[in-house]
Amino acid sequence: MDINLTIDNFLNTLFGDVDLATPGEEKTTLGMCFYQSIKNKVFPAEFEANISKGSIRINPIDKPELTKFIGKDDAWSDGWLTWNHSLNDKQILHLNVIYRLSYLQHCYLEKYNEIQNISFSKNMNEYFSMSKEELQNEYNKIEVSVGGN
Repeated sequence: MDINLTIDNFLNTLFGDVDLATPGEEKTTLGMCFYQSIKNKVFPAEFEANISKGSIRINPIDKPELTKFIGKDDAWSDGWLTWNHSLNDKQILHLNVIYRLSYLQHCYLEKYNEIQNISFSKNMNEYFSMSKEELQNEYNKIEVSVGGN
């Protein structure tokens, strides 16, 4: 699995190649939240707790860098970046699955290499054809004991 290719594939599949308008902002925001969370080694449990239907929140460790990309200071409230999104429950679960895999691959490669019974393609495109129940099964296979599950 290639982390960059996987998240880019996820975002491009959902939002297409948009650079302007609301879908473009949403794509940029979700991508930055994902990359910043990986960069800052945000535990999967924390990442998952901060994304719900309709909004995502991240800790502003890199607020100046994020503001530069997102371009809006008004998204910051009570010390957190809170942004709206249009992902449905299945898409949130899909994002959580690839976050868990990416987190392990980036932070704990030995744990990532121990994962069994999951097929790994370079961009994880096969997840788009899975049902929510199948995605939940994949999610359940990815134990992240380091840093909380």
